[in-house]
Amino acid sequence: LASNTKADTPPPPAPLPSENSTPTTAKATTELPPNRFELELEFIQCLASPAYLHHLAESNVLSSPSFLSYLRYLRYWKRPEYVRFIIYPHCLYFLDLILENETFRREMGNVGFRNFVHEQQFYSWQFRSERLYGRGAHKAVLPQVMGGGNEGGAVVDNGAVEENVDQTEARMSLGSSGSSA
Repeated sequence: LASNTKADTPPPPAPLPSENSTPTTAKATTELPPNRFELELEFIQCLASPAYLHHLAESNVLSSPSFLSYLRYLRYWKRPEYVRFIIYPHCLYFLDLILENETFRREMGNVGFRNFVHEQQFYSWQFRSERLYGRGAHKAVLPQVMGGGNEGGAVVDNGAVEENVDQTEARMSLGSSGSSA
């Protein structure tokens, strides 16, 4: 986000008129805070947290029609000019689940379901790079003490790291078994 300046941020769209708008609420919508973009960005990204969704469900906010209306308004974050500011893309997925799936809204109030969603989210993050880049894309830097032909800490793939670790462990066990005999 550091490379994005204030000039790069498009203004949020005008809020949707609610069913219960009165002249006083219309005036309140015209006096929006100047940092509305940042506030809405921060809020929508909070939706990526199953713990926060659980809190909202427990406090019956997820079943509030006015809150669901606000979430429908926040769907503009899926547009290309806004989505580039999203750091936690799960928030957009959860936004859709909240709006389209009443069972999801209801079940988020259960601790077991919250934990299940959190685990699934963790597994998604854990295996994301493997799905995107394939198995051999992980790299590791070997320190000089790992031995042999990797002076200066060469960059090698995981297979070579595991092989080198196995060789080092074998040398250590040979050295310790030879000294105890």
